[in-house]
Amino acid sequence: MSDRHRVLTLVFALVLGVSALAGCSPTEPASKPATNPVEAAEPEPIKIGTLPTEDALPLWVAEEEGLFTKAGLNVEIITLQAAQERDAAFASGAIDAFMGDVIAAAALEAGGSPVSLATVMLGATPAEGRFGIVAKPGSKARTLNDLAGVPVGTSSASIQEYVFDALMADAGVSADQVKKEVVAKVPARYELLMSGKLEAASLPEPLLSLAEKQGAVLIADDTTGDNLTQTVLGVSDGYLAMPGGMKTVSELLRVWDEAVTTINKDPDSWRSLLVDKARLPEPLKDTYAVNMYPMASMPTQAMVDPVLAWMKDKGLLKTSVTYADLVQELPE
Repeated sequence: MSDRHRVLTLVFALVLGVSALAGCSPTEPASKPATNPVEAAEPEPIKIGTLPTEDALPLWVAEEEGLFTKAGLNVEIITLQAAQERDAAFASGAIDAFMGDVIAAAALEAGGSPVSLATVMLGATPAEGRFGIVAKPGSKARTLNDLAGVPVGTSSASIQEYVFDALMADAGVSADQVKKEVVAKVPARYELLMSGKLEAASLPEPLLSLAEKQGAVLIADDTTGDNLTQTVLGVSDGYLAMPGGMKTVSELLRVWDEAVTTINKDPDSWRSLLVDKARLPEPLKDTYAVNMYPMASMPTQAMVDPVLAWMKDKGLLKTSVTYADLVQELPE
């Protein structure tokens, strides 16, 4: 196993209370373990870039409740307005970690910004987080087959396009009948749908729920069947190469679990924070369902490989990227 691929194994070993780097030489008594440089290190400050979406709620809760400070961590959460801005910040070193998806991580990896996926932030189960396809208000469409040959608004080379393609394929719609109208900005796509200028659109939350509330017809979403999407925490390999960086990520994942436990006990009690940080639309602020969040765990190969295969088929990777490039599984 290379040093590059050993990084997160060591981090998770620390989270699980295992001294992955500790050990004794054959001549040393068991009571005198070798010094663990990660455990001995001072945590490095970390800047985490997020988008204003629900995926980051445990980070905001940890900040609100002082959990980072309690753990001795210097964590700065930087809210960025677009995925392109977030990716540019990561590639330039302006942030050390980011909230994103497997597509973003693989593109950064292939583009020369090595990244390791530290945990799934949302989407450990199909019910966590939601993408869907909705038809315009008044549409007679009720199934994905009704949208065969119909241009559907979506973005390009994104997790939204990936979900759209997967849902259409699962419904048996042939590839030559899958038609797309690229509208990159989600708010603009929503407005075009609701004004009837798009027959249908692929939308993420919370605009998916808002569209439904205002009369759009839900055709399909990804909350049943195969688990299609995950939000992940990507961390720079350069940051993890520092013992203090590894120490920070180890403690950060502990804090994540603490924040998740707090949220999952009473999700609705965090609605006001979510409304503020994720900028939920006014019509949803009192009714939008606050997610349950997963405890820290690295994405599985079953989560990552289909996304990489789709990216390869679309010609979206400058160089080959594999699951092992992004995630190192813990030894059994």
